[in-house]
Amino acid sequence: MARAKILVVDDNPDIVEMVQLRLQANDYSVVTALDGMQALEKAESEQPDLILLDISMPGMDGFETGSKLKKNPVTEDIPIIMVTAKGQHNDVLQAIAEVGAKGYVIKPYRPEVLLEKVETVLRKKGHPL
Repeated sequence: MARAKILVVDDNPDIVEMVQLRLQANDYSVVTALDGMQALEKAESEQPDLILLDISMPGMDGFETGSKLKKNPVTEDIPIIMVTAKGQHNDVLQAIAEVGAKGYVIKPYRPEVLLEKVETVLRKKGHPL
């Protein structure tokens, strides 16, 4: 049985696939989205335990997507980890203040770092690992 369902959102299909394979190898169930609109739809229909959200995406960026997720009663309690190349201090602050991000991982990253962050956030949510 899968440990948890995770929604991976990134506009780069190669990154989505890489993260998906890594998470599945660690017994996570994975749902994917390539943009903000897909992310909003899948978060509502799939009810994941966690969302990994890129910031830099065309159209609706990760900040806007995350804010909309937090304003929707159906998705507001799903924790979000921002996974992005944007490592400036103000980006981190915006992710926490506007989106309520529970974690922030800067690309490029070591896969173990992402897995550790995922497990930490799920543990805090009370999800059995």
